Amino acid sequence: MTAVAAGFFAASFASFRSSVHDFRNLLRSGPSWSFPARLYTAGVTIVPGPDLPRTYLLRELAARGYRPAPKPPAAPGRFVAGTRDVEIGLRGFDAVPDPEGTGGPERVRVEFDHERALRVERLGGYAGLPPPDSLHAPRLEPVPFSELLDDERVRRTWVPLARIPRVVQDAVIASEDRRFRSHSGLDLRSNARALLANVRAGGVRQGGSTLTQQLARGLFLGRERTYGRKFTEAVFALGIERTLDKDQILEMYLNSIYWGQDGSDGIAGIAEAARHYFGMPVDSLTLGQAALLAGIIPGPNTLSPFRSPGAARRARDGVLRDLVAVGTIDRATAAREAARAITTRYTAPAPERFAAFATLVRDELSRRVTPDAAVHQGLCVFTTMDAVWQAEAESLLAAGVARLDPGARGQPRLEGACVVLDPFSGAVRAVVGGRNMGPQEFNRATHAKRQPGSAIKPVVYAAALDPERPGPRFMPATTLPDLRREFATPEGPWKPRNDADDYHERVTLAKALAKSLNIATANLVEAIGARTVVRYAERFGLGRLRPVASIGLGSNEVTLLSLTSAYTVFSNRGQLAEPTTIRAIITARGSARGAHPTRLARVIPPETAALMTGLLEDVVIFGVSYPLRKTYGFARPVAGKTGTTNDYRDAWFIGFTPQVVAGVWVGYDQPMSLGAPAAEVALPVWAGIMTPLLRGFPALEFGSDKTLDLAWIDPYTGDLARSDCPSTMRVPFARGTAPRRMCARDHTADWERIRAEALADSLAADSAHVAPPDTTGSGEPE
Repeated sequence: MTAVAAGFFAASFASFRSSVHDFRNLLRSGPSWSFPARLYTAGVTIVPGPDLPRTYLLRELAARGYRPAPKPPAAPGRFVAGTRDVEIGLRGFDAVPDPEGTGGPERVRVEFDHERALRVERLGGYAGLPPPDSLHAPRLEPVPFSELLDDERVRRTWVPLARIPRVVQDAVIASEDRRFRSHSGLDLRSNARALLANVRAGGVRQGGSTLTQQLARGLFLGRERTYGRKFTEAVFALGIERTLDKDQILEMYLNSIYWGQDGSDGIAGIAEAARHYFGMPVDSLTLGQAALLAGIIPGPNTLSPFRSPGAARRARDGVLRDLVAVGTIDRATAAREAARAITTRYTAPAPERFAAFATLVRDELSRRVTPDAAVHQGLCVFTTMDAVWQAEAESLLAAGVARLDPGARGQPRLEGACVVLDPFSGAVRAVVGGRNMGPQEFNRATHAKRQPGSAIKPVVYAAALDPERPGPRFMPATTLPDLRREFATPEGPWKPRNDADDYHERVTLAKALAKSLNIATANLVEAIGARTVVRYAERFGLGRLRPVASIGLGSNEVTLLSLTSAYTVFSNRGQLAEPTTIRAIITARGSARGAHPTRLARVIPPETAALMTGLLEDVVIFGVSYPLRKTYGFARPVAGKTGTTNDYRDAWFIGFTPQVVAGVWVGYDQPMSLGAPAAEVALPVWAGIMTPLLRGFPALEFGSDKTLDLAWIDPYTGDLARSDCPSTMRVPFARGTAPRRMCARDHTADWERIRAEALADSLAADSAHVAPPDTTGSGEPE
């Protein structure tokens, strides 16, 4: 052996030894090359109760492609909607490895009293199909909505060998490697024949590779044809044969082999080939179809039945002859199949849907698994997405923003974003990253950091009202100065203002929050300390903000997702549930990966969370968010806060009901004035999304309301209101903390001022023929 040859062999053997652990990992955990992760929506559990309204169930059926049937019994994928019940033919979970559901199709009848599901009756499975799951409640199956492809954009779907028909396995072995079951990774006769042909041709022209060699090439080597690569390929093939058995090798080969091109995407693996060429699942492939797919393996693009049907037919017939030669079929069967015309049905891949949600899943998946696992290991990722809410939120946000600004050609395009969360688990139910966000586009809900304006104020007020915070104590009736003043900052004097230049000598915390008064809030920040606000903001999940005097007016930047998540603390008894998009991860071989329990962190005491919920209800009832009910018709119990930044550049509303927390942002990518405050911009968009989403769900009261005392107070003195107080406000208090002293202020001057202002407004309105303006005033924008 020459020194060059010896060195080459040593390098190849060293490379083989370094790859042995890769073979073993493949055996333990499934494929490690490019199998994209497939993302699934959440399923829907069918149980009696208020969480399954009739209209919602029908919308979920439609989202999954269930079709109405004229009468019972409903076949799988069909339903019969009566006046008081709905019978559903559930598809089952045979093709969906959902950890919360297994088994075949079944019939279910749901009885309703108006919208509420009263009773669920299981009617049994279907003859000839796998039995349904009897251990779990019946469920509507999750549906795939996206794949996470790598830069090579190759589509593969892993299927176990047991699901691949025997005719496919036999056809591939007969045409590609007849002695596959007997050799040890190399077929010396085939290799010698190929070597002789290549020597005659003066280069590498024939492969002569076994299935194992082809698998080794796909796993570890490039596509170049050189003698050196062929030697390394052979060494790797021997290693694979020592690590995996024949069925495992065949399973990996059939799931990895390249089967052609579909536009910019590669088609690889038998499951994707069956879908691409015939529009059917791999389980249903016939003998003729199996022979065609096996025949085009040597040149799937040049032999494609779409491009060259004649060449594809000759390739198919050649495989049929191979099957006769090895004794798998007889000549009559081969002749009968060869006489059949090739029938294909091009099936385009499902369009990538819900791009904003998919990008958020990708971000979380990169923290949950190894860096390349998301696009290489064929994971099934079961998400928290509500299929109906996601689709409706996308269309409703686009419609709501378009009503504000249809968008003229050549003009900046008004944009928006939306996030919907389950406050108790942190589950993300819907994410919209823009009016018409596509794959790879910027996700404004999760990646855009903008100033939140007054939408940050609830964090400041929660910090002030927390009885466990060191320093001065505050109650909803505690008063603050609200007159214009300068605040000293390292950058120089800062002089904030209230909207409409409406100021007060003193004002209660409850009034300051309801009317979003900037001066009072800045004084509150000064009283508890900007660094205290920073600490609480970090506990609320907003990251590390800058401890500046204007922190309470939203001068820092946050994302819509983080700000919406912060508001879940009020619904969830003072606990923050880390936002999550992933419910479960299943590997290509069906095993679960790393359960991820809900992470709860205590932020504020439950009593403070209840108090803040009550105060934020008052923001909608008495304060700057009043148009949510009055103008935009959102009638159910709700709490929340608007946010408007300087010059009306950003508009926010974060609102929550007892069931859900949702946030909306509206603005331009390159900040410019919206020309109106959030109450006229974000509020109508939020109401336009959440009203349809909650259709059919009961209008629940906040449970925290039962833990509070309500008192009517004078909003400027903080004392109990008298009958002659010119303005009163119903304010929630923690039990036993409501004021007991009656208001002692002389309101004569207040009444005279109010009458004078009303007369002036009336005269102005009469002269202009318009309604008198609202004179209550608020602090938005800064």
